[in-house]
Amino acid sequence: MMRLRAISLLILIVLISPPVWAAEAAPDRAAREAAEVEAEAEARAGVVAVEEEPIDLEEVVADRRRKASLYQVKPRISRYLAAAAEKADEGSVEDGLALLDRLSMPRLNRQERAMVYRLRGFLAYTDGDYEGTIAAFEKVLGEEVLPLDAENKIRFNIAQLRAAAQQWDKVIPAIKRWTRYVPSPTPLSYYLLGISYYQLGQMDLAIENTEKAVDASPEPTEGWLQLLAALYVQKEDYVNATPVLEELVMRFPKKQYWNQLSLIYGARDDYRHALAVQQVAYLQGFLTEDKELRRLVRSYLYHELPYPAAKILEKGLADGRIEADASAYEMLANSLIAAREYDQSLEPLQKAAELSPDGKLLIRLGQVYLQREDWTKAAESFEQALAKGGLENPGSAELLLGISYYESQRVGRARAAFLRARGYAKARAEADSWITHLANEASKS
Repeated sequence: MMRLRAISLLILIVLISPPVWAAEAAPDRAAREAAEVEAEAEARAGVVAVEEEPIDLEEVVADRRRKASLYQVKPRISRYLAAAAEKADEGSVEDGLALLDRLSMPRLNRQERAMVYRLRGFLAYTDGDYEGTIAAFEKVLGEEVLPLDAENKIRFNIAQLRAAAQQWDKVIPAIKRWTRYVPSPTPLSYYLLGISYYQLGQMDLAIENTEKAVDASPEPTEGWLQLLAALYVQKEDYVNATPVLEELVMRFPKKQYWNQLSLIYGARDDYRHALAVQQVAYLQGFLTEDKELRRLVRSYLYHELPYPAAKILEKGLADGRIEADASAYEMLANSLIAAREYDQSLEPLQKAAELSPDGKLLIRLGQVYLQREDWTKAAESFEQALAKGGLENPGSAELLLGISYYESQRVGRARAAFLRARGYAKARAEADSWITHLANEASKS
C-alpha cells in the first residue's frame, strides 16, 4: 500500500509567523468587546450554514480584513507566542505548551486565540500527534479571523494529515471543503482524492481524479504515474495503462516499470513490442532474476529467434542467475537445435536428461543422435529412457531402439526390440513391418 509523506515542517513553520497586518496597538476596550460580540454571532450563524451553498470569496476576504482591524495581537501575547515557538525550535515541545497553558483563553480575542491554536497545532505535529494537530487547526478555522490564504493552508494541511494517518474517508470531505475556498484545485489535491478513492475501493473516481492530477501537472511525480498505471491495470484497461508505463520507463527507468510495460504489451497480444521492451531492459541490466530471463528466452523463441535465446540461457547458467535444472537445460538444448547447432545441443540435453525424473528427455537425446547417425549412442539413450520409465509412448521408444540396433548391425537385438514394440497397440503395425523386413533380409542371406 502506498504511503504518503507527512506534511513538511517548513509549511507548518510558515503558519506560525504572525500576519503582516497584525498591529501592536489595540482598539479601545468597548470597541473591542462590541466587535467580539458581533463576530461570535457571525460564527454561530456560520455553523448552521448549508455546506453546499456557494461561497463568495471576495466577501470572505473583506470579512477577514475587517476583523484584522478589530482583533489585534497584544504585545504580551506576541511575546508568549514567540517564546513558545522558540522552545519548539529547541526541541522542547512540553515547555512550549506549558507557556501557552499560562494564557487564559477566555480573555484572549479571536485573533489571539487563532494564533495560540495554530501554534498548538504546530507543537502537536512536532510531537507526532496528528489528531491533536487537526483538532487545534479546526479551532483556528473556527475563529474565522485569519486571512483566507492562511486559512486555506490550514484546510489543506488537515487533508494532508488525514491522508498521512490513512483516514481515507476523511480526506475526501477535507479536500472538498478546501476546494470551496480556492479559485481552482491543484494537482496535489486531485492526487489526494485519487488515492483516497482508491483506498476506499471506488476505482472510477480514483481514476478520474488521478488522471486530473497527472494532466494538470507539467511534471507529474513518479508516485502519481505509478498510481494511475496501477488503477488502469486493475481495471484491465491496458490501452490507457501503456502510455503511463511508457512515461514511467522514460522518466524513472526502473526495473519494475520495464517488466510491467512488457507484461502490458503481452496482455494486449502485442508480443513484438513486449520483446522489444524486454530486450532494452536486458541490455540495461534490469533483467537479473531467473523468471525474468526465462520469460525473455520464451519471447525470443516465440518470435523464432533461437540463437539469442540460447546465448541468454548460456550466460544465465554460467553466472548462476538461471537455476541449472532440467527445464533450463532442455530449453537451451531446444534453442540450439532450432538454431541448427546440433553438436552444441548434445551436452545441455544430456544434462537435462540426467536431471529429469523420467526418461522423456533421453528419448529426445536419442533422436538427436539418430539425426547425426550416431547409432550406438542413440541406442544407449533409448535403453536408458526405457529403464528410467515415465514415457508417454513406450512402444515408440522400443521402435527407435530397434532402429538404432538395426543400423548398428545388431540384428538380434533389433528383432527383440521390435517384438517388444508390437506389444503396444500404437506401435504394432510399424513393428510388424520391421519384423517382416528382418525376416526377408534373413531369407536372402
